[in-house]
Amino acid sequence: MDFNFGRTLKKIRKGKQVSISSLADNYLSKSQISRFERGESEITCSRLVNLLNKLNISVEEFLIIHNNDCDKEKNFVDLVNYVRKNYSLQRYKEIKDLLLSSSYRLKNIEKTMLKSIIYSFDCTICPTQNELKELTDYLFKVENWGYYEIILLGNCIRTIEYSAFYLLTKEMLENFIYSSLNKTNKKLVVQLAINCLIASIDLKNYENCQYLITKIERLLKNELNYYEQTVFLYVLGYYEFMKNKKTGKQKMLQALQVFLILNEKNMYKQYKEHYTEITNDTSF
Repeated sequence: MDFNFGRTLKKIRKGKQVSISSLADNYLSKSQISRFERGESEITCSRLVNLLNKLNISVEEFLIIHNNDCDKEKNFVDLVNYVRKNYSLQRYKEIKDLLLSSSYRLKNIEKTMLKSIIYSFDCTICPTQNELKELTDYLFKVENWGYYEIILLGNCIRTIEYSAFYLLTKEMLENFIYSSLNKTNKKLVVQLAINCLIASIDLKNYENCQYLITKIERLLKNELNYYEQTVFLYVLGYYEFMKNKKTGKQKMLQALQVFLILNEKNMYKQYKEHYTEITNDTSF
């Protein structure tokens, strides 16, 4: 069964203002329904049909709503993949052309995201304050952060103010949709939280750093994400170095060695330049 069925069920249930308690029975408990809605477990087709009957919605209507939502998400995923591919190939004109393209029916907040991406290679194109406000207002109202919201924030961190970036990162960390069947969201959340941690260290906002470090450590526990683990090790070293702890340089150097072992040449070059800049150490 499509694990996104649970998300569609939740959308319909909340739209009809029906509680999970009123759907639960001897065959499906509240916790089972809740896990299904979060994409953490599956239920049989007969159980799903029973839930739909209680919501007074047909299987056909359910599938129409589900497929419409999937099409919208697919269009956004296609857009992100298209931008990512052209950005890596430095085909910047193709990205700029998206602002005027009819191939993708972009919402205002998606155009704001595009402008933020374009700003990284063309500073003459930047979202207006009103556009950024519309984006952040939307994100602050989100109750459950999915791939869509995480990508929106992640691509706009260079154009929104730090205070909004930090507060929205907190919202994301507390409310992102996680599924053991699909760990993409969790990985993106970790990467974005690390970026927020770097920004917090740069600004010497150490109280915020402590919160982020605790959250990231919890997310990375028992995970085998070598890339994120290594970047986090480096950033922890950066934090400790800025706090005048002797262990800081040691952790940064350890991370650089891991990048070499993993053959991550671009990452090694990027973080080596950062290390040299902040420590004035050119001995390696």
